[in-house]
Amino acid sequence: MFNIKARNMSFLVKQLWNIHLKFDSVWIRWVHHFYLRNEIIWTASAHHSSSPLWKSIIFLRDYTIQHCGSQYGSIALMSGWNSGMDKFLSHAYNFFRPFDSPVSWERVVWEKWSLPKHCFILWLTVQRKLQTRDRLPFLPSDPLVCSASMRRSRMAICFFACEWTSYLWGKIKSWLWIGRSMTTLYSALHGLRFGKSNLEARMRRVSLGIGVYLT
Repeated sequence: MFNIKARNMSFLVKQLWNIHLKFDSVWIRWVHHFYLRNEIIWTASAHHSSSPLWKSIIFLRDYTIQHCGSQYGSIALMSGWNSGMDKFLSHAYNFFRPFDSPVSWERVVWEKWSLPKHCFILWLTVQRKLQTRDRLPFLPSDPLVCSASMRRSRMAICFFACEWTSYLWGKIKSWLWIGRSMTTLYSALHGLRFGKSNLEARMRRVSLGIGVYLT
């Protein structure tokens, strides 16, 4: 997922690097005249009266120095970002963005052959954020709602316990040759994850319009 904070930090550290290189621009020349008259960017400090932009640049300078162990290590790091085919901002973004622990369902939820809206709904379901009625108790009762949903989690009803969805799920499993009993969301994700190689060929047929109608 795109991280806005890391993206902003990558732009700021790019300005730090431009200041180090004395990049030829009006703003860089102003910085050297106003903030760096008798100093270099690696030893300058931010004061209470300094602009928020300058404080952020100095903060990131100190962050990279702490990470690399010295200002020379930080310079070497950014010099590497500035070389090669990938752009400086791409390397900086990957440096600052957080890396979460991998989850087992990632490849099932974000399948390349799934429609984006379907991926998003499944992702909300896995995160238990799907806005089903049991999560919206302030809504008035609906006489058309299945009575079983009043006693159980609506997420379980939507995907497995409802008579209609159970029938549809059974048809899908039969068409995909899935013999595993999938009675919960996580058992379904587990089964689809390990049967992925066989499923891809069948799902590719659907994308080509050679699918089987579920009647």
